[in-house]
Amino acid sequence: MKTVRGKLIALVLACVTPAMVGAVLEERAAESELLQQVQQRMDAANLAFADEYDDYQKNALLALTLTEQSGRLQKVLAERDAAAVSRFVDRLASAYKYRLVVAADSVGQIVAVGNPERGKLAALSAAVSPAFADLMAGKTVAGLVPLALDGPTGKVSHALVAAIPVRLEGVQVGALALLTPMTDRYLEHLQKKLTVDLAVSANGKLVAATNKHPAPQLRTTEPTGVLTEVAGKLFAVKTFAPPKLQRPGLVVEVTSSNDVTALRDRVRADLYLHLAGLGAVLAVVLVFALRFASRVGRTVQAISAAATEVKAGRYVDAPVTLSGDELEQLGRHFNEMVEGLRERDHLKETFGRYVTRQVADHLMKNHQVLGGELVPVTVLFSDIRSFTSISESMEPRALLDFLNEYFTGMVESVLQHHGVVDKFIGDAIMAVFGAPVPEVDDPLNAVKAAIEMRARLRKINVEFLARGLPEIRVGIGLHSGQVIAGNMGHTERMEYTVIGDAVNLASRLEGLTKEFGCDILLSEDLFNQVQDQVDAVPLQRVKVKGRDQDVLVYQLVDLKR
Repeated sequence: MKTVRGKLIALVLACVTPAMVGAVLEERAAESELLQQVQQRMDAANLAFADEYDDYQKNALLALTLTEQSGRLQKVLAERDAAAVSRFVDRLASAYKYRLVVAADSVGQIVAVGNPERGKLAALSAAVSPAFADLMAGKTVAGLVPLALDGPTGKVSHALVAAIPVRLEGVQVGALALLTPMTDRYLEHLQKKLTVDLAVSANGKLVAATNKHPAPQLRTTEPTGVLTEVAGKLFAVKTFAPPKLQRPGLVVEVTSSNDVTALRDRVRADLYLHLAGLGAVLAVVLVFALRFASRVGRTVQAISAAATEVKAGRYVDAPVTLSGDELEQLGRHFNEMVEGLRERDHLKETFGRYVTRQVADHLMKNHQVLGGELVPVTVLFSDIRSFTSISESMEPRALLDFLNEYFTGMVESVLQHHGVVDKFIGDAIMAVFGAPVPEVDDPLNAVKAAIEMRARLRKINVEFLARGLPEIRVGIGLHSGQVIAGNMGHTERMEYTVIGDAVNLASRLEGLTKEFGCDILLSEDLFNQVQDQVDAVPLQRVKVKGRDQDVLVYQLVDLKR
């Protein structure tokens, strides 16, 4: 037999495979070339940047060491002679065009700043002092430090630092540092060596960037670099954090980028040419695919419409497409399912007339095996007073109608408050709250059901008296406790019910309503659970058959208002 799956697979493969193969090959080739270029250039930039920083540190430390060995500098720094110290740092600073030489005393306070463009640069901020305080404490000072100064090309916020201690007769009297402002000009100098555009940020804020950097604020977290498009151009971008630039409380990141737009455009041109050739093939295949899809769509729509009707409870059959494949099987199987649903609902409706709906649902959802489980429930027993006298005065058919009308009102009271009618025992009703489906308010629901039964009985008696029928008086007993709930009987004839001492006590309480002359009695166990919601009068402790201890009974008045 032909299969829909086979037809669809053949059509999809015919349409998609050539395009997929070509596109994937082109995509992989372009991606491989781009990523390879990203990785090589960015890794090289990372290493070159680290080497450049190492060279900077070596040269700076050499110059500082030579200056520090001057005994005169050591003495004037120990004496905090700012004018004399300034002459030393100015002499050293004259060898550098855009760098600053800073001298600090033994407590890390700045004594003098030397720079060839002193007139264009303001004094350093106090933020630099902690770096020298670290040096006084024997800690290494390297990496980037914050600045607050105006340079010849604009504001400067950070600088590279190289620092050494200054000692006089073995005692540290201060420190010397060479600072290189981290500016766009400095990065342009590095760009010529690294052949990539650079941007430096500190704690997420941009410090400096080369002029051609496409997006200086952009940072990445991928270890191999990424491709990103900015203003219609494609750039390879990678961010790294040079370990030697990091300081406590300061995270320094360097982002490098490279323009790969030309490579992307070449790959796209090749891909467009390949796809154009596939377009003609796809057009022909799609014509046949659309014809077949139209037939499948009509069949599926018809089945979907029928399914909507079934969902609404109207069991209708779907039209069957005589195609000789799985479409035809789908229609036939759907109609078989609808027939099964018809039979199931008929069975459930019939079953529900002989057992409570909750019990019917429970039995149909679970395996029907003998056995039960211990559960807490509230049991309600209701019985008609002097029913023997009533039955003797009525014909059997009239008596049955009389009872059914009474039972209808009583059962509705139970169901309205989520109870389950376990069984009818002659003129008596046994109801359970908490099995097979427990609820939080089962005890209170049982009390509400009893009060509702009392109210309905009054209305029923008014109608009975108007038709010349005898008035009904009932007794109701309620008790909460543990019972065994489950399927009992024989494997060929089961009954879902509850048994246990709680059932027996509820039945005894119903019988005690005659002795106390009231219609509803509660056990002490039940009253303790609902005492905040009901008005009840304690009567007395009574001896109940089958129990060693006396039972305190309460007469139910009404719900608290």
